[in-house]
Amino acid sequence: MTESPIVRVEEGELQGKLVNSPSGKAFYSFQGIPYAKPPIGSLRFKAPQPPESWDGVREATSEGNSCAQIEPFFHKEYLGDENCLFLNVYTPSVDGEFLPVMVFIHGGGFRMGSSSTSLFGADYLVEKDVVIVTINYRCGPLGFLCLNTPDVPGNAGAKDIVQALRWVKENIKNFGGNSGNLTVFGKSCGSALVTLLTASPLTKNLINKAIIQSGTALNTWAIQRSPIENATALAKELGCESIAIDEIYEFLSTTPVKDIVEAYERMSPLVGTMDKKLNPFAPVVEKEFPGVEAFLTEPFVDVLTSGRVADIPVMIGSTAVEVALVHDTDDLQSYIPKDLNIERNSDEALAIAEEIKALYFKGDVSSDESLNDRAHLVSDCLYNINMHRYIKYLVNNSNKPIYFYKFDYNGELDWSNHFLKSLDLKRAGHVDEVGYLFKNDLEKEVEPQDVKMRERLLRLWTNFAKGGNPTPDENHYLPVTWLPVTEDKLCYLNIGNELSLATNPDQEKMEFWDKLYGKYYKIWDHPATNESIVPISERIEFSTAPVIVEETIITTSTVVNNVETTETQVLVNVQETVELNEEIKGLIVDDNEAVHQNNVVDVPTEEIAVPDNVLDSHTPDNLVQEEVEPTEVQVVEHSEDFGINIVEIQQKFETPQNGVEEIKFNGNSEKKPRPSNEIKMVPSNNVNPKDVIRANDPPEDDLPKNIGVNKFVNFFESLGGKK
Repeated sequence: MTESPIVRVEEGELQGKLVNSPSGKAFYSFQGIPYAKPPIGSLRFKAPQPPESWDGVREATSEGNSCAQIEPFFHKEYLGDENCLFLNVYTPSVDGEFLPVMVFIHGGGFRMGSSSTSLFGADYLVEKDVVIVTINYRCGPLGFLCLNTPDVPGNAGAKDIVQALRWVKENIKNFGGNSGNLTVFGKSCGSALVTLLTASPLTKNLINKAIIQSGTALNTWAIQRSPIENATALAKELGCESIAIDEIYEFLSTTPVKDIVEAYERMSPLVGTMDKKLNPFAPVVEKEFPGVEAFLTEPFVDVLTSGRVADIPVMIGSTAVEVALVHDTDDLQSYIPKDLNIERNSDEALAIAEEIKALYFKGDVSSDESLNDRAHLVSDCLYNINMHRYIKYLVNNSNKPIYFYKFDYNGELDWSNHFLKSLDLKRAGHVDEVGYLFKNDLEKEVEPQDVKMRERLLRLWTNFAKGGNPTPDENHYLPVTWLPVTEDKLCYLNIGNELSLATNPDQEKMEFWDKLYGKYYKIWDHPATNESIVPISERIEFSTAPVIVEETIITTSTVVNNVETTETQVLVNVQETVELNEEIKGLIVDDNEAVHQNNVVDVPTEEIAVPDNVLDSHTPDNLVQEEVEPTEVQVVEHSEDFGINIVEIQQKFETPQNGVEEIKFNGNSEKKPRPSNEIKMVPSNNVNPKDVIRANDPPEDDLPKNIGVNKFVNFFESLGGKK
């Protein structure tokens, strides 16, 4: 093997180096390869651009920059650089063997992390005759700022990974890899990104298998809900008082990157495991713009439940205790997941808190085991519940095998033994299995049992990457045959001191949460279409006003067609967002604590008024003509992110009992619906998601059979469609 291998890629020639693994096996290392143009200057916050070519031979013997970030665990120092779009390739051979390729996506809460060999050395994996690719991508606001504009639609960091995969597709054959046998795998938020990659239209034909380690995009921390609010808060932290999007963009585009990173750290410290502010900058549902590639344009759950994720083999799992650091609180309502539509201190919330107490704490939240019980509860709420939901959705829509595991081994290579040593965990913590897959600088003397566990995991992961089956043959290290999940049996491999097969882990707890999600799960609003910034002086923001016809919601701000209905009632919701301590049309909210604790504003209905211009633009003409008064006022959401205190008030309007013959939106006089991105229907709690016509669906003649065509043809006809 040559000491200084040279490989040609599309952009030029690269010189790598020969290195030896701890066992003495030699392999080739190519580091710091640019897979995109540096995202600096006018390219900040934007989607990545293809890399530029170079003359001569480029040295690829040292790692490229990580994304600019604050090191969170030890020194709390600024590190990295804005110019960070580099990847590394580690391969046993460059002689055209066309080996399986494994592309690793690092974690870090979308705010930090890198592919550094100090944590992710590929030595052990490469020994199993696979090609390993590790990637740096933009994190925090640099990667996930969203302004809902063509220049900054969001998801730049996710698009970095797509660009890296495209580069791998074009070039990996020159490193001895097979681009037609590519497995993408990741940990924590990297795992959530893997699930998004399999759902994105941008990755078609790029991914052949996926390994998902402790995280999916169904988790509440994985999707950014308020991108404009987050962007405004970041600009304000840096001294920009403007709320105009173009001014915020100009300000952030010219602010030194170090200032941006440090401001982000101040406004969103890494604390609070159940805090909704954990990941202000994360992937987002994008607004579509002509000529602009979009990574994700509708809620992930819609893509997943309609079977539009890549139909590929999947390996997925979690650890015994995903979250070890928890707050010692008796307020069990605070543990109810944010994606359940349950009002705080309501009868439902209080009853659920009691059920949680009985299920997780055996009725006693003050026992010696209560902190351990809380760790399991928070682990379920932040990771396990939605992993189980993801698996169920996947198995119902996939023809490929899905392998589920639980990692419950406690050894010296566990990451938690280094980062959370003071806790003295007796079971595997968050992504602890990663310490057995990658060589890292944390390693000390390794016990024989740890060496055996490392060998087991390496074989499971690379067997799956090679052929889609982690246990093709039973042997000394893998003495079991791992069975995939089926629709009626949640099979899994328990990876402990020994390997064992079991079914339905934590069945009682998961059935409890399944029942709650079936009843209370809310599909989050589309951030790109439902959010806008208004002058602070107005202190009020109006979201779209949905018209509810039976069990189908049509968002009026995006429907440009006339709707004809013979229904006897139409309900219209208008949501107001008011800043606390400000007077709005006679409403004064002067008790912030009461609002935050109880989620209630106690005011007479008649004191709430909606400006005429909002009714004119967001409600049917005859609703204005009838001058219908609101029938209910209710707080539906509140937020105190980054010091911005707001409360949403929902008003319900009701048309006369004798019905509405015609509802006109936005002055459009056309009768025929135009199924397109302008039409969006979302289900109420009682509607099967498969029976819903979504954005991007074709006209009714061409609708896929699996979304209930017959059920909705008549409904489409009632909207003025074909007769």
